[in-house]
Amino acid sequence: MYILKDYRILYAEDESIIRINIAQQLEAFFQNVIVAKDGEEALSLFKQKRPNVVMLDINMPKMDGLEVARYIRMIDQNIPIIMLTAYTESTLLLDAIDLHITKYLVKPVSKAKLKEALLEVSKKVKESTILHVILAENCHWHKEEKNLYYNGMKIELTLKEKSLLSLLIQKHKQNTSLEEIIAHVWEDKYMEEVSTDTVKKLVSNLRKKLPEKCLKSVYGSGYILS
Repeated sequence: MYILKDYRILYAEDESIIRINIAQQLEAFFQNVIVAKDGEEALSLFKQKRPNVVMLDINMPKMDGLEVARYIRMIDQNIPIIMLTAYTESTLLLDAIDLHITKYLVKPVSKAKLKEALLEVSKKVKESTILHVILAENCHWHKEEKNLYYNGMKIELTLKEKSLLSLLIQKHKQNTSLEEIIAHVWEDKYMEEVSTDTVKKLVSNLRKKLPEKCLKSVYGSGYILS
């Protein structure tokens, strides 16, 4: 469970007594507990804070938990979501089949059930951290698949674009020189001459497929993935 101590959870619940009680319990497991009192606030905080785990009450004002989860899934396909429900709301869960909810908890939630759910979530968080690199709030790179996803949709990249993006991710926030790019992307032809214009064209094509301002040029030096 200690893996969660490095992560943030967004918890949304409109009933204040329940919200305070559960939030206090979550503080024992997470580095930071972000609290929302309705669906609209939850979605806004999700976009601002980018938590690693989300826990939503299904029945909230302004926007219910399922609606919030749908918006979140448009941004992030992999983040673990725990849904809090009442027995009387079980039929609503039929609408959540495509949301890939990690765990459903029936209120009132016992400490034992909450701990059990968080143990399951900790495994998901670890898997997600290993396999996914977040480039922007709605864009991530899947390390194992070597695929780029934007708003949940796979972005088609050429083999050289994938190779270049992998290198830039390895050197995240560090300058990557033209020489390094040539050696990595054109390793099979490294002894042949690869022009600067060819490298710049590849970078330009990749930049068009990435979030705005994600890939920056360093004059006379190279490129940085920020």
